[in-house]
Amino acid sequence: MAGHSHWAQIKHKKAKVDAQRGKLFSKLIREITVAARLGGSNPEFNPRLRTAIEQAKKANMPLETIERAIKKGSGELEGETYEEVIYEGYAPGGVAVMVLATTDNRNRTSAEVKHAFSKHGGSLGSSGCVSYLFERKGAIEVPASEVSEDELFEKAVEAGAEDIQSGSEVHLVYTSPEELYQVKEGLEKAGVPVEKAHITWIPVSTVSVEDAETAKKVLRLIDALDDLEDVQQVIANFEIPEEVLQKVEA
Repeated sequence: MAGHSHWAQIKHKKAKVDAQRGKLFSKLIREITVAARLGGSNPEFNPRLRTAIEQAKKANMPLETIERAIKKGSGELEGETYEEVIYEGYAPGGVAVMVLATTDNRNRTSAEVKHAFSKHGGSLGSSGCVSYLFERKGAIEVPASEVSEDELFEKAVEAGAEDIQSGSEVHLVYTSPEELYQVKEGLEKAGVPVEKAHITWIPVSTVSVEDAETAKKVLRLIDALDDLEDVQQVIANFEIPEEVLQKVEA
């Protein structure tokens, strides 16, 4: 999973830019709304909602906004009804891409996702066309500056984690989807700061993009998809060798 770890570092950097762009609130509100709809409005008994609220507070979202999103999700307030949708397709170079979206209008989101794929040299496929290349997992992000890899490994194993990938900015702790929040709470009780916890998909294997121009096209497509308001996550099964990445960033 080394390739996924490398891609995760790129995603982590982009997440900071997203926050600066102010797009983070929209994504967090949708996650809170869906979590409340699926698991109830009491965060004490809904770990997904509890985690979403924690993320919103870290982003300095006003409490009133958080409460309104919970009430919309639970049906106490009228508002948009969001549903989770997964799109699958290919980027240039044969890179498989999964797009996780939360939408109140499937037709609009499908059109926007399809347009992004087409504009940047990719193709939107049918359901199941690439998902077999990925595994559904829980992912916990831990700031690399806060805890060493060795210390995290020991505490993650004790908490029930399946795997760890270390990085320069963020360590990733992987779990089964069912045990994500249990492992997260175990890490926090052990004094490990958790930056983010969510369900994601990780590649079974990766495609190495050896050409700088192809790498640019892939990254442009990923950025275009990630910039769509309805999109929560974009996952792809590629890695870019360091020497190619330097050319891309030059």
